[in-house]
Amino acid sequence: MTQLLNKLTRSGDEPGVRFKGGTQVMLGIALLGLVALCFIAASSAAHVWNAAFRVIWLVLTSMGLLLLANLSRLPQQLTVRRTFLLVSMIVVQLLIMTGVCALKAVIPGFNMEGQVLLWLPYAMAPTVLAVMIGRRLGAFTALCCTIFGVAMFPEGTDAAVILNYSAVSFVTGTVCALVSGRVHKREQILRAGFVASAIAFTSVYLLLSLDAAGTDEAIPLRGFTNGFNVTGFTLELAVTVGVNFVLAALIGGMMPALERLFNISTPITWLEWADMNHPLLKKLQIVAPGTFHHSLVVQRLSEAGAEAIGADVTRAGVCGLYHDIGKITNPQYFAENIADQSNTPHAELTPEASARIITGHVTEGVELAQSHGLNIRIVNVIREHHGVSTAYFFYRKALDQYEEEKAKFEEGLIDTCPEEVDKSIFTYKGPIPQTRESGIVSMADAVESATRSLQHPTEEDIRTMINGIFKGRILDGHLQDCGLTLGEIERLKESFFATIRTMHHNRISYPKPKADDATAAVIEMRKAEPKPEA
Repeated sequence: MTQLLNKLTRSGDEPGVRFKGGTQVMLGIALLGLVALCFIAASSAAHVWNAAFRVIWLVLTSMGLLLLANLSRLPQQLTVRRTFLLVSMIVVQLLIMTGVCALKAVIPGFNMEGQVLLWLPYAMAPTVLAVMIGRRLGAFTALCCTIFGVAMFPEGTDAAVILNYSAVSFVTGTVCALVSGRVHKREQILRAGFVASAIAFTSVYLLLSLDAAGTDEAIPLRGFTNGFNVTGFTLELAVTVGVNFVLAALIGGMMPALERLFNISTPITWLEWADMNHPLLKKLQIVAPGTFHHSLVVQRLSEAGAEAIGADVTRAGVCGLYHDIGKITNPQYFAENIADQSNTPHAELTPEASARIITGHVTEGVELAQSHGLNIRIVNVIREHHGVSTAYFFYRKALDQYEEEKAKFEEGLIDTCPEEVDKSIFTYKGPIPQTRESGIVSMADAVESATRSLQHPTEEDIRTMINGIFKGRILDGHLQDCGLTLGEIERLKESFFATIRTMHHNRISYPKPKADDATAAVIEMRKAEPKPEA
């Protein structure tokens, strides 16, 4: 059991992350959810044949929804934890729906034709799934809740009520999923509540008005009791808004707990990680200001690159901000933090020792990110941004020393033959970038570091440098697993060029005041000074 829980923990936020047997676990969760829905639906039926009909409806529609999900490739967005979130939210929403329907026997005047349609939580599950995973899965959840909800009404419910429910549920849930898909503030979740209220209230009144048109029956709402009733209309509007507002507030308040429980990070959390008051970023500013400035530039390059190719801008920027966080451990050994390059601490170390410190910042960064609970995507970018490249400066230095000592040995100046240089000591452990964001950050890091060395570069110098870096990384196979196409790589190069060119802009030279003008100005100032009294 412990082993299973550990595996579940590793399969949270990263799409496509699987472990052996993960698909079976996901199907098991879905089946348990279906069993729960069948039990809820059967409990709402008074006769055996009606309960059997409901169960058959749920089973058949589940098969249809599964086929639709596979055709639209939705399972690619799911992990075990995400599947559990999807199933549990659908079950919870339909449980609440069953409870609202049961109010008929408790609240006097509560009717299934009118009030129940205004009180149902249409947007609850779609909003949660849209905020935490994405719009597509939120809209699919709205469809699931609509179809499954048909089997949850008490026996004897009029068919018109079920049809009205289906229309209102699908429209309200889908629109709220689209509205909530990319929220960047928790307050924006409340907007989904007001949207749900407006759509549900308007739709219900419109549908019931159409049902009552051409008949002698009154609209089954308090606002139309004995003609139009302002008090009843206002009361029903207030109840509809109140129900959806309370649900939206609960969702917003529960979101941090849901994120931690299901190991899913929303855009809101990504923006919180970009806050410069984060402990890791504050420490980086203090102990390694050069690395911090480098990280800011990489963040900007990564955001511009992600926007150019349609990748996730926020995630790329945040990953770029944290990619060198491991340099906090030994900041004095990295060039951007050394003010006087002629007095570098590497002069007292062997090339092997220097290489271990330089390449070790990746491992130390991974450990720091994990200890501070950063997202697995950030951890992976830290681990992958150097791939399996070589700390070439120290590797070349070690080769030069080896050649010198070997020559001395051959000349008989020393007695011991030097050992050949072990390249693995100077090589990063990798792996190479596995996602588009990781590939973007790794290239932004390389481009920023290389172009920083240019002195008063021209546009041609910058473009030549960037083209050379990309060509070398492509030939080394550094980008072969991250999913970047050749077209996207070209757009990345143009984006980096435009950003770096702007950063290296030249200012106009201000003219210095002439000596005569300065002398005349001093004389005039002295003349204007008050003379001391005799």
